[in-house]
Amino acid sequence: MLDDAKTGSGCVQNGGFEWHSLTNVEQGLIRLYRQLCEEDRKQLRRVTETLATNPEEQAVTR
Repeated sequence: MLDDAKTGSGCVQNGGFEWHSLTNVEQGLIRLYRQLCEEDRKQLRRVTETLATNPEEQAVTR
């Protein structure tokens, strides 16, 4: 998802990602996500996956 890769100096590597192409809101969300502890990140991923699931698609597969 938005996991950050840190070097020994604590700096985030962007891996060629164009940070400036994100909106201010997107950049802010990433900063806030990176401040979360691992347990909160897992919870947020579960909630996000649930919200992103199409209920009509679920009904067809069941």
